[in-house]
Amino acid sequence: MRKSILGCAVAAAMASAGNAMAGGLWLNEYGDFSGGRASAGASAGVDGASTIMHNPASSTRLKGNQLFVSAGAFLPQTKFDPKYTSPALGSGNGGDAGEAAPAGGSAYVHDFGSDRWSAGIYAVGLSGAGLDYDDDWVGRNQATKVDLLVAAVVPTLAYKLTDKLSIGVGVEYWYSNLNLHLRVPRIDQDKEQARASVNGDDTGFGLKLGSMYELTDRTRFGIAYQSKIDAKFDGDLKLVAPGGGILPPGTEESVSSRTELTLADQARFAMHHDLDEQWSVSLTLGWDNWSQLGDVPLSTDNRSAAVPARWHDTYHYAWGAEYRLDPRWAFTSGVAYDTNPVDAQNRNAQLPLDRQVRYAFGTRYTISDSLNVGGYVNYVDLGRARIESKRWGGEYQDNGALQLVANLNWTF
Repeated sequence: MRKSILGCAVAAAMASAGNAMAGGLWLNEYGDFSGGRASAGASAGVDGASTIMHNPASSTRLKGNQLFVSAGAFLPQTKFDPKYTSPALGSGNGGDAGEAAPAGGSAYVHDFGSDRWSAGIYAVGLSGAGLDYDDDWVGRNQATKVDLLVAAVVPTLAYKLTDKLSIGVGVEYWYSNLNLHLRVPRIDQDKEQARASVNGDDTGFGLKLGSMYELTDRTRFGIAYQSKIDAKFDGDLKLVAPGGGILPPGTEESVSSRTELTLADQARFAMHHDLDEQWSVSLTLGWDNWSQLGDVPLSTDNRSAAVPARWHDTYHYAWGAEYRLDPRWAFTSGVAYDTNPVDAQNRNAQLPLDRQVRYAFGTRYTISDSLNVGGYVNYVDLGRARIESKRWGGEYQDNGALQLVANLNWTF
C-alpha cells in the first residue's frame, strides 16, 4: 500500500522534473578575461590558459606554461507575480527564490617547447541552477526547491596544422547532480499536501572540439563544438506523508528512480579583430540544439512515463570591445543575447528562463610579463518568463542575476 501511495506521487514528480535540466542552458562565461565582454570572441582565442575552456585549439597561441584561476559569486534575484490562481493553490508568490552560489574555474596549459603541439587541462562548471521557493506558493506542485549542478574536468590537446590553422579536442569527464523538491497535488483539499523529492547524480564523458584560423596577426576566427550530455540521475524518489492521511504524519517512503535529462549539443563561431594598438572588437554567433530534447523519462521499479519537453533551438549573439589604456591597463565591455527556449504554456517554475540578455564590464591589470590580474561584472536579464498553466499563471517581476568574478593568470 505504501509503495502504491508513493507511486501516485511519481506522475506529479515527473511532470515537474521534466524540465529541470532542459532549461539549464549552458553557461557562457567561465570567469576568464573574456567574461568582461560577455565572452564575445572567446572561441577565437583569448590571452592566457583559460582560452582552452572556450576552444581547445587556441592553446597553440600560448608560450610558456600558464596557470589560470578565478573565483566569484552568482547573486540571483527571482520573484514571481501571480496573475491568476485557484482557491486551492492560494496566492503566494514564492518570495525571493534565487539562491546565491559560488563561481570559479581553473586551467593549466603546458608548453612542450613544440611549434605544433600544445596540451592543457581545466575544471569548470558547465551548467547550474539554485531556486528555493516558499512552501506555500502557487507553483509548489512544480517545485519548492531546485539544486542542479553540472561540472567537468577536461584534458585538452591541440595541434597546429599550418602556420594559420590549428585544431584541438577536449575530453570531458563530467559530474551532474539533481535535487528537486515539490508538493504533491492533494485529492482532499482539507488535508495537508504530501512532500515529494527526486534526487540523483551521474557521471560520464563528453567532447569539446575546436579549430582556429589566424588570418593575420590582427584577425583570427574560431569554431567550437560541445557535444550533448545525457545525464541519468539514478537516485531516490521520496514521499513524506502529511497529517491526516493513510500513513502516519511525517512517514517517509522511498523507491529507487531514474530521471534522464539532456544538455543539448551546441556550436559557436567567433571572430576577434585588433583595430589598432588600443582597440579590439569581438563577436560570437551560436546555436544550441534544444529541440532534440524530446520526451524526458522518469521511472521506478514498477512505473515509468515520459514528459514531453517541447523546447526550441536557441541562438546566441554576442558583441564586445576592448580598450588598452596603456601597456598595463585594459578595459572591456560587451552584450550578449540568447533567444527564448520555451513558450509560456510549457515553461516550468524550476528554471524560469526566457530570452537572456547579458551586460558585461571588465578590466585587467598586467603586473609583470608573467602575471596579470583582472575581473568583471556581468548582469544577466532572464526576462519576464511568463508561465501559463491551467490552474495558475503569472510572470516574474524580478528575474536576473549578477556575476562578480576576480581572476589571475601566471606564466612560468
